[in-house]
Amino acid sequence: MMNMKQILDDWQGLFPILSPHTASTLYMKADFVLIGLRLEKVMSDAYRVVLECLPLWEQEKSRMKVPVFSWELYDKKGMQFFIKTSLHEYLFPTAAECAKEQFGMLLKDNILSGDLCECIRKASLAFATQHNPTNWHRIFAFKLALASYLNDARFLAEVKQEIEKEIRHWDSDRFSALFLKSKEEWEADLYRQFEDREVLLERIHANMDDKKITRLKSSHISL
Repeated sequence: MMNMKQILDDWQGLFPILSPHTASTLYMKADFVLIGLRLEKVMSDAYRVVLECLPLWEQEKSRMKVPVFSWELYDKKGMQFFIKTSLHEYLFPTAAECAKEQFGMLLKDNILSGDLCECIRKASLAFATQHNPTNWHRIFAFKLALASYLNDARFLAEVKQEIEKEIRHWDSDRFSALFLKSKEEWEADLYRQFEDREVLLERIHANMDDKKITRLKSSHISL
C-alpha cells in the first residue's frame, strides 16, 4: 500500500507548479496568496483533496493559516470524492481527471482574475443562499485584496456592491454576537484594511520572506 509521501508525489506530478509545504499540503505562491492542495484524512483509510487559498496580507501569522476559501474535489457525478489509500493507484487516474477539470485553471503559472472569481463562485454555491456571514467574511476580504493588488478600481466597485448586497441579508443582532461589532463597524474596518495599497504590498512582501514560502514556485494573477 502506498504511503502519504508517495500519494503527495503523485499529486505534485499532476500539478508540477506545486511544491510540498507540509506533510499533507502542496502550495505555490500567487502574488498575494498561497494556493494549493490539502490531502485531508477521512477516517483512517481514506483521504479527500481540497483546494485552498491562504492570505499573505495578514499581520498575524496564525491568521495566514486560515484559508480565505476552500473547494473540495468532487467526482464526475458531483459527489464527494473520498479516495481509499489502499485503492489510490486504481482511483488516482479518475481523481486526476476530475482535479484537472475542477482546479486546472488555477494551478498553473498564470491565473486570470476572472477564473479565480469563477472558482470562488462555484466553491460558494453550497452556502450562497444561506446568507451566513461566517461563510462570506473571508471571501470578501480576499476579493478586496485582489482588487487592491491589481489596482483595479472597477473591480473594487463591483466587490463593494456585492458586499453591500449580501450584508442586507445578515441579522444585525446575530452578527454582533458573532463578530463583537456591528455590521457597519465590520464593513468600515474591512474597507480600511485594504484602502492603502502600499501598506498592503509591504505586508505581503514581508510575509513572502518566510523561508518556507520563498522555496515555493511562483504563479501570477492578471486581469
